[in-house]
Order: sequence, then C-alpha cells, then structure tokens
Amino acid sequence: MKDQFLRLYQYNLWANNLFSETLANSSFKNEKVSVLFSHTAAAQLIWLNRLSKLDVKIPDVWEVMPLPEAIDSLRTGGTLWLEYLEKQSDFEQIISYQNTKGTAFETPLKDIVVHVANHGTHHRGQIATLLRAENIAPPASDFIFFSRNN
Repeated sequence: MKDQFLRLYQYNLWANNLFSETLANSSFKNEKVSVLFSHTAAAQLIWLNRLSKLDVKIPDVWEVMPLPEAIDSLRTGGTLWLEYLEKQSDFEQIISYQNTKGTAFETPLKDIVVHVANHGTHHRGQIATLLRAENIAPPASDFIFFSRNN
C-alpha cells in the first residue's frame, strides 16, 4: 500500500508541476483558474497539517494566492506529502480532525491519502476545461503519461 501511495503522490507532484508551468507561461483571464489552483495548493497543506503539524504558512481553503505563491505552496505541499508518506507504516490508523467549519471527524489515513490525491486530479481537470475555453492547451497530465516515463 505504501509503495502505491508514494507512486500516486509522485504522480500528483508531477501533474501539479505541469500545470504550474502551463499557468506560469500563459495569460489566462478566467479568475476561476486562480481560485481552483490556489484551492488545490491550500487543500494539500490543510490536509497534511491535520496529520502532521507543519511549520509552513497554511493558506485559507479558498484564499486566492498570487500565482508564484500558489505554485510554491503546491510544490511545497507535494514534497511534504511525499516525505510524510515515506515515514508512515500504518495506513489503517484512524485520524481525528476537524474540517474548516469545525466539525469533528474520524477517517482512516488511507482514505485521506486517496481523497487528497483525487481532489487534486478533480481540480486539475476543471482547470484544464477552463484553459481550453480560452484556447490555451492544458498539459497532458493523465497518470498513464506519468507512468510511461517514471
């Protein structure tokens, strides 16, 4: 399980880097791109902070960051997730946490790990659609493209 999670987060970092490069080199106009990109970066850090208190700035869940800051937060979050997963041995453990509204939950670590990765994929797909609407080609970021070279 650990090896699969590490591979999933290597893919997540790779795909996020592709989108970071595309956004940094394009002149998109739809503010929703920035909203979703920043949200993806923030969510990675928020979830990881629930698991392991981080010594980095944790953005608000819907805070729109300037693009360079969002790119940095996304890369930092991706790297910290890989470091965190490398140290884990019990993915069945139950994690107690509160969501951003203060509601308490208990969830197995393995489900949180899958959720965060899927969350990023979901929002990258939304961003890709918004970029296409502006005639900006999104990067080819399907897992199979990653797996062919890694």
